[in-house]
Amino acid sequence: MSQPSMPRYTSIIFFLFLQLFFAAQPCHRTVTYAAGGGLWQLLQNSIGITAMHMQLLSNDRVVIYDRTDFGRSNLSLPDGKCRNDSSELVIKYDCTAHSVEYDVLANRFRPLMVQSDVWCSSGAVVPDGRLIQTGGFNDGERKVRIFSPCNGADCDWEEVGDGLKAKRWYATSHILPDGRQIIIGGRRQFNYEFYPKSSAPNVYSLPFLMETNDRGIENNLYPFVFLNGDGNLFIFANNRAILFDRKTNKVVKTYPAIPGGDPRSYPSTGSAVLLPLKNLQASTIEAEVLVCGGAPKGSFAKVENGTFVQALDTCARIKINDPNPRWVMETMPTARVMGDMTLLPNGNVLIINGAGAGTAGWEKGRDPVLNPVLYRPDDASGSRFELQNPSTIPRMYHSTAILLRDGRVLVGGSNPHIGYEFTGVLFPTELSLEAFSPPYLLPNFDDLRPTIVSSSASEGKNIGYGQKLLVRFKVTSKIVTDMVSVTMVAPAFNTHSFSMNHRLLVLGNEKVTVVGTSIYDIQVMTPPSGDLAPSGHYMLYVVHQEIPSEGLWVKIL
Repeated sequence: MSQPSMPRYTSIIFFLFLQLFFAAQPCHRTVTYAAGGGLWQLLQNSIGITAMHMQLLSNDRVVIYDRTDFGRSNLSLPDGKCRNDSSELVIKYDCTAHSVEYDVLANRFRPLMVQSDVWCSSGAVVPDGRLIQTGGFNDGERKVRIFSPCNGADCDWEEVGDGLKAKRWYATSHILPDGRQIIIGGRRQFNYEFYPKSSAPNVYSLPFLMETNDRGIENNLYPFVFLNGDGNLFIFANNRAILFDRKTNKVVKTYPAIPGGDPRSYPSTGSAVLLPLKNLQASTIEAEVLVCGGAPKGSFAKVENGTFVQALDTCARIKINDPNPRWVMETMPTARVMGDMTLLPNGNVLIINGAGAGTAGWEKGRDPVLNPVLYRPDDASGSRFELQNPSTIPRMYHSTAILLRDGRVLVGGSNPHIGYEFTGVLFPTELSLEAFSPPYLLPNFDDLRPTIVSSSASEGKNIGYGQKLLVRFKVTSKIVTDMVSVTMVAPAFNTHSFSMNHRLLVLGNEKVTVVGTSIYDIQVMTPPSGDLAPSGHYMLYVVHQEIPSEGLWVKIL
């Protein structure tokens, strides 16, 4: 008989236990509790910069950066280093950091040095684990920067010069099956290009970005881009989308506009995810995109006149491979603009951060939304959303959120000002880092929680496409075999309410075998192609009754 599903409310006893537990932990200062689900934990009061961009690497370290033209940060560069840039618009000689590396396991951070302005840029992790970061502002608008992970303190940003042909400010990057990345759009850029370069033309026109440009407002920046299982790209901007063949430079499908026609792209910023991909061995794989939040038409102009319109409280969901695709509308518990959407290891979606009114941009948001929301895509329509415990820290414009390997969500950022502003403003610049622990991390689920013991994808050993994969795990309680599965999650590059390259693949459950007391093997098949799972590092989880294990880093090639 199956055990009951995860309860929707935590107990007071559990809360008291957590207070005692975290009080004993170094550098974990605050636990916030309310009547909903999940747990908030303050990790760092200040990392010296505001977390405008974040990327988790396969050594469990997070690269974080903001922008060089905020002025001097609250973190000095090491060893007397200073950045001397005659083209810098604010501080030409700057001895402070605008990037850090955060060590998740040690809860420590160290300063990194960027050479040019990385403001509102994009990036992707390539198969060898390096972060390739592209674009920015001013002297950084055509730059490419590389961060190669290391386990010490010797690695830092390497700048390779003007590696881009077009200026890329507010563009989106997506990793491709061949290990290149495609960089799409940006301010006044209705085109795309690839990196690294080949002998082919450098920049390709994309009229769809011109068609979705609202004059004087844009509403098409940081387009939502997802790689479909057929190798084509789903590209969403403003309030509509196309399916695009990057190899032939042709639109292969045009999707209807979201009902109501309200914009969902920057600065009317909503968020989006590609919902978990399942049945990966099927000839046709269903793929669904979920777009949530944003701002009603005209909101940006009204903010200029001092009127902050309530954000959108709707989500739109579409099956992108259907022959006649249509958006299905749902209503969130709260209106939200500038929210972030993160895929969780069990296939649910966390909607977090943002404001209840206004738009993205300097001083343009109001009414912080402190409560995250869980979205369960497989539940019945009308019962998919669940409000979670609130944070105490507003996360407005320039906030971020990414999934960590242990199942927590790292949250940082918020700076709706043109510089660092800590006093005399409605929402001060926020330099802290928090972690949100979804309800599946509660100790009362420990008996259901799998622990990965070993895998045929052990450390240092790559896995291939379309191969059998065996994962050995431990569960202390009696398991329900048909409620065990394996998932793979690609870590995200997160900025401006969009997690680039983020995807979750459900590898399923071919067979569960008892190997010993509380020890089991689960056999699954890996994804059949790089169109479904581009080469690189993923976090592998065993999920039992919606409770995930801690993740295991694997590399698929």
